[in-house]
Amino acid sequence: MTTSPRVFNVFKPAGITSYDVVRHFKKNLNKLDYGKIGHFGTLDPFASGVLLLGVGGATKINEYVHKLLPKTYLAVGKLGVHTDTGDQTVPPSQQDNSDYIKDVISKFDQNFIEQKLRSQFIGEYLQAPHKFSAAKHCGVPLHKWARANITVKKEPKKRVIHNIEVVKYKFPYLSIRFTVSSGTYIRTLFSDCAKYLGTLGVLVALVRESIGEVDYKDSLKKGKWPNKIGDKYISAGDYLPISMGVDEVLPLEKVILSGKAALRYMNGIAQNLQDNKIQNELLHVDAQQLFWVYQQTDSEMLLIGMGKIKNLVLYSVFNFQMAS
Repeated sequence: MTTSPRVFNVFKPAGITSYDVVRHFKKNLNKLDYGKIGHFGTLDPFASGVLLLGVGGATKINEYVHKLLPKTYLAVGKLGVHTDTGDQTVPPSQQDNSDYIKDVISKFDQNFIEQKLRSQFIGEYLQAPHKFSAAKHCGVPLHKWARANITVKKEPKKRVIHNIEVVKYKFPYLSIRFTVSSGTYIRTLFSDCAKYLGTLGVLVALVRESIGEVDYKDSLKKGKWPNKIGDKYISAGDYLPISMGVDEVLPLEKVILSGKAALRYMNGIAQNLQDNKIQNELLHVDAQQLFWVYQQTDSEMLLIGMGKIKNLVLYSVFNFQMAS
């Protein structure tokens, strides 16, 4: 492997799977350069937006992206309709033809809806995975169990809703921007919002606008994805300008080592930071706080891994294999 860990901010269009995107990159990048490749969080085929792909060891940050970075989605939904999948990829199984939806919900003000939903859903939120989702049971995605007419009940898990913004309301269509913790199923959240308003709801379209500070406006659209010419693969040098460092995706504080201390760290040996004249404010950091660890050389500063600090001792969480 000859490249440093890099991340592609890719815009996945609707109508293809997340693995279709991975497959394209595998087909067109030089495997000798990138090593393992994988994405950080599945987008459903009907959804579009930010899909992060990691190469050169970048997949090591996957779980930390999920734990630490909120995600923002623009959900366009339709009120008064229910489908088994929570979207419009299948015919409706229920419809709300009540007087209440016609006479009351249809006349709701956009600001009223936003305040009502914010008061109910902002903060901690218990949610079970949708039965038509990529969440797994016994190693098999729930959507495969559902399509085999087997019901699998998963326990609700705590999620966090950071923000809700009602972008547009033109009955029966309601557009909401949600900022949520990783693992939140927007189809389920939209359905719960519709239920709280007094009716049913399904998604018509879904766009993942950002993961942390990585925004869809900066994503690689399909026409900009790397494409080999004949038998000539796209090399690491070619895709460096269209990819990001892992420390750009996951912003953490820095610890800088040099000389033998850096070498010992890369060999998994805990480092006493007092020996490296690190500032004393690190003495009282949260033992759960993560840091990027860099090696300072005469000519550059290289990212070599992720670490944790306790009582001024730096412990390795993981290291990156250095480029050769």
